Amino acid sequence: MSDTTASATSIQVMSRMFTLLDTLAQEGDAMSLKIVSERTGLHPSTAHRILNDLAAGGFVERSGPGTYRLGLRLLHLGNVVRTRLNVLELATRPMQDLHRLSTQVISLYLRHDDDVQCVARTHAERSGVQVIRLSGARSPLYQSAPGKALATRLPARELADLAQQAGISPETLKAELGSVRAQGWAIDGPDVEHSAQTLAAPILNDQGQAVAALGLPGSAWRATPDLSEALRQSAARISVALGWQIDRI
Repeated sequence: MSDTTASATSIQVMSRMFTLLDTLAQEGDAMSLKIVSERTGLHPSTAHRILNDLAAGGFVERSGPGTYRLGLRLLHLGNVVRTRLNVLELATRPMQDLHRLSTQVISLYLRHDDDVQCVARTHAERSGVQVIRLSGARSPLYQSAPGKALATRLPARELADLAQQAGISPETLKAELGSVRAQGWAIDGPDVEHSAQTLAAPILNDQGQAVAALGLPGSAWRATPDLSEALRQSAARISVALGWQIDRI
């Protein structure tokens, strides 16, 4: 067999392998060889041969006679990729772009236990917009817009604890965070001066957990209301880079 033929065959096999994995992923549950063959358009013997090879590598599991599902090897590989996803690094370009659009300082916030902390901020220099890492002061989640953005997807038990710390009922907090989740951004409370109120949007990971928040100063978004949508889109852009599906935001 010539090198050209071997190369073409290898590419075809890989293409079929990807098609099989995608088909199993779309179903989410075990599928029979017959259904897999019908959905992929592959001959049953071809699908069977490739699925057996994938099963040998742990990418596919046999869940019963003639049925297949995705294997745990994919979970391991996914976890390896996840460890490389660094929100600080992935947020750099969107923060720079939003700074150029708004001409305002853009801040990135992370959660630390029951607090929120600013960990990076944009800074305009002659060479361009830089993102400077820092260690800002912490504040309770319920006291700021970034904290509210980070709390939007907390489980019920954590929300109850947060409501107790804030001195409000769980129902009140749930309703407030529900509004934040629906509109895609949060605003500092009335105790903060109107012009100084920060606007913050949650950044989600592949599991839908709010792992960070992007913040814009009140002087900017109040003067230019469209910036609230730009902030939400920038946060969504980072979320997608972290693995979140954009159509679920």
